[in-house]
Amino acid sequence: MSSSSTQNIDDILSVNITTTTKTPTIDYEGKSHEYLTTFLHWNSTEQSLFVEDLLKSMDSYQHGYINSFLSRMLRRDFIGQLSSCGLEHLAEKILEYLDEQSLQSVELVCREWYYVTAQGMLWKKIIERNSRQYTMA
Repeated sequence: MSSSSTQNIDDILSVNITTTTKTPTIDYEGKSHEYLTTFLHWNSTEQSLFVEDLLKSMDSYQHGYINSFLSRMLRRDFIGQLSSCGLEHLAEKILEYLDEQSLQSVELVCREWYYVTAQGMLWKKIIERNSRQYTMA
């Protein structure tokens, strides 16, 4: 894999966080790593409960900041990005799990998504999957 492909993959997987203009204190620098390490040792339920408690203790400005960060993170077009990085096969694998109605909707999202469904012959795969299910029944 070329270094440009690796860079594109890193761009897909990384999350760009913009910080506020205030500089963190020395205390923050030391303790944030400790807190994050503790957080990462908890299971998923404990992590979710902790984040919920953090959110309850924040003010509306902080909620807005978190909302903005999450909105950008959740709106990523990973199917299109995988396709543009030459990783159409991964995008196809993801879309193979869709039913007929969902795949029809996916084709209408944008040209890249239509291209992924056409190149991957996803309709053919759905028909084959359905025919196997009906044959077994």
